[in-house]
Amino acid sequence: MKLLLRILPFFSLLFLCCQNNKLDNRTAESMIVKKYQFPQEIDFEVFCNDPVHAKKMLDSGLEEKGFVEIIKFKGYKDRDKPLIEFTDSAKPFLLETTAEEQEYKIQKVKIGLKKFGQIIQITAETNDKKMAVVDYIVQYEINEFGVLWPGLPQEKKEKAYFILSDKGWKIIDKKDAELMMFKKIIEY
Repeated sequence: MKLLLRILPFFSLLFLCCQNNKLDNRTAESMIVKKYQFPQEIDFEVFCNDPVHAKKMLDSGLEEKGFVEIIKFKGYKDRDKPLIEFTDSAKPFLLETTAEEQEYKIQKVKIGLKKFGQIIQITAETNDKKMAVVDYIVQYEINEFGVLWPGLPQEKKEKAYFILSDKGWKIIDKKDAELMMFKKIIEY
């Protein structure tokens, strides 16, 4: 028993010293998901009294699908009503609005989700392998209101910057990574 108590600290010290400090896919993915809080809702602000937004809603076919009602001709009795009103079918897509947004007749609408896709590659940026850049894919899942944001891609390539500290790997901002790289260049 005494022998075991003497050997155990030795093996734990050996284990800690021999740990691999290489950034792996699983660690990078979990840190990216945690930092950027994937999945994220993508929202779009609809200005319900704006004729341009009303035309956009008409052109997108959301009125024909039953998600909105648009007042095409505003009479005296309709002077206080917004040009765009959302129906019960649109309720699952409506997001909370602040008092100020309600005052200006602005409604936030969920147009989709931004999800983490996969890691493409992990590149060590310094010779001592204490800095890494992770290229990864972000996927966009668009719903019926996604037509309000034309040109939103199905997926997009993004980068995350990591640095190895005494406590392990952590994500840093791009500007911090560039500053550190600049310092490394000056040191040589």
